[in-house]
Amino acid sequence: MSMGNINSTIPDKFKGALVFSAIGDALGWPTEFGRYPAEVEKRFGKRYLEDFIPWQKMIGGKFWGYRENIKEGEYSDDTQLTLAVYRCIDEDGEFNPDKFAYFELPLWLHYERGGGRTIKTAARRLTQSTKEWMHNFYETKDLSYRNAGANGAAMRVLPVALANIHNEKRLYRDAFVNSIITHGHPRAILGSIIYASAINYLMKEKTFSNEAFYQYLRDIISTFSESFKGDNFIQQWTNEWDRKPLNGMRFKEIFHKTRNEALEYVGGIKEKINKDDLEFYKLTGALSQAYKGSGLSTVLVAIYLFLKYLNNPQTAILRAVNALGSDTDTIASFVGGLIGAYYGLSAIQLNFLEKLQDKEYLLKAGDDLYNIITDGALMKYVSSKTFTRYEAYLNIMTWEIGLHEMFWDALAEGGTICHPALGRGVIKKKRVEHIRREDYLVKLIEVSFDCGQSCVFHSRVSKDGGLSESLAEDTKKILDLMEKESERIRTLPVTTPLLNDIEGIYEIPMEYRKEVAKFLKKHRHLYSILREAKEQIISIFGGDAIGVCLEYDRYPEEDFEGLFVIVKTNLSPEESLNPSSWSKKYLCV
Repeated sequence: MSMGNINSTIPDKFKGALVFSAIGDALGWPTEFGRYPAEVEKRFGKRYLEDFIPWQKMIGGKFWGYRENIKEGEYSDDTQLTLAVYRCIDEDGEFNPDKFAYFELPLWLHYERGGGRTIKTAARRLTQSTKEWMHNFYETKDLSYRNAGANGAAMRVLPVALANIHNEKRLYRDAFVNSIITHGHPRAILGSIIYASAINYLMKEKTFSNEAFYQYLRDIISTFSESFKGDNFIQQWTNEWDRKPLNGMRFKEIFHKTRNEALEYVGGIKEKINKDDLEFYKLTGALSQAYKGSGLSTVLVAIYLFLKYLNNPQTAILRAVNALGSDTDTIASFVGGLIGAYYGLSAIQLNFLEKLQDKEYLLKAGDDLYNIITDGALMKYVSSKTFTRYEAYLNIMTWEIGLHEMFWDALAEGGTICHPALGRGVIKKKRVEHIRREDYLVKLIEVSFDCGQSCVFHSRVSKDGGLSESLAEDTKKILDLMEKESERIRTLPVTTPLLNDIEGIYEIPMEYRKEVAKFLKKHRHLYSILREAKEQIISIFGGDAIGVCLEYDRYPEEDFEGLFVIVKTNLSPEESLNPSSWSKKYLCV
């Protein structure tokens, strides 16, 4: 394939990154579990795959297992979760972790394809515990959040990178936050930040050289964490992590060790770029069972292939697809994202684009994310609404009715459903598979949504109608617990330590104290907001803030009441409105 146009427009690169990433995912998915060329030839009729193919994937084990038909050009969980993250980017380009953790991620379990155990475990645990997502330090017999260093975080971070091409500090933070919803090991976090940063660089750089790119990667790996100094949220998460060190090592120690590992791999790219590809794969552990899915290894292998085959992008992606024994779909997806960010859509052969699942939705996602950086409005399917966990779970419970109707055959082919995240959809096809457990059937339901995404909903259904994939029971338990806690807080007297806590942060004039107490009793959620607001005020005004107080006011004619935060400063009115006069300019990250 000939070299594309490196002067592609920025909008073209947005679309190219998303579309080529999905193409890499779809091309590499069939070979993900192949280890030998003879095995691949037996399954697909050829030893080296160069195009999309229809194939069958075995889902589940001996008694629960069934075969799912995958059409040519269909993508896996890598692209599904990328689109889920895209829907969690608000109009200002900021990633909403609550929406992803409590809404998109649990809902994804109903239609996931090829999802890894780590992400599915994290998603399930969020519907089984009242713990907030930042405290979702799950542990099972063979999985540990602190040791979760796979590439499930990096594989979905592309929309975060695209929405922040002009805001590197927020890119680092949002990539970090996106990662820790499901993965707690520095390999996952660092891999995600390196990949997002590489995308950022390729989107903007007009004069590209390998040497400059190597140096950029080294600088990012060595210095990005400096932007987190003073970030209370990340410090709180780190403190929680350190309550149970991994093999006796705290987070910071493992982070430094992982950073050195990353720097070694960057040096290895330069050293081995003219040698056989497998040498670099082996250096990073990308061919070993223990590390083949490492967030760090897979991202650096993708960067290696991108640089080595820069003038022939199709070769780069096909090398990833056919590197048997590695995580082929995710590495090929990373390579595709890098190629698209550099070349734009010009790197993509038309036959790939024409056959790709949901290509129009992916192109629209690119347009929507580009509109963010040009102050445009997001399309209607990317809601800017802030989801509370309670509201999100109510939406999931409502959706469970439609989900059960689909699997109970109350809705036939051609019937319509309304999904809380994807909107209106039409049932295109229903299929039943038998499994060894005689009291269960597997039902697969293909749905095409008006937004442009298509999904295959799946569940094992018992003879009495029970759905193995239902979230209803767990979600209802959590909602009940949340309602009980809300009621407990609502009935607390106003003279609780909570109010005393607020009085310790803000000045409350005596004439307002009674009304402020009543207002806060009705709006308990404001306690945490007010605590955070005080920190932000101090970060803005620094030593210029000589007092911060709360005042209550009510306007009966407008049926309005509210609390006002009054900041007393040494600045003149004109200076108070001029950011350049503030002691510290607050940057929202």
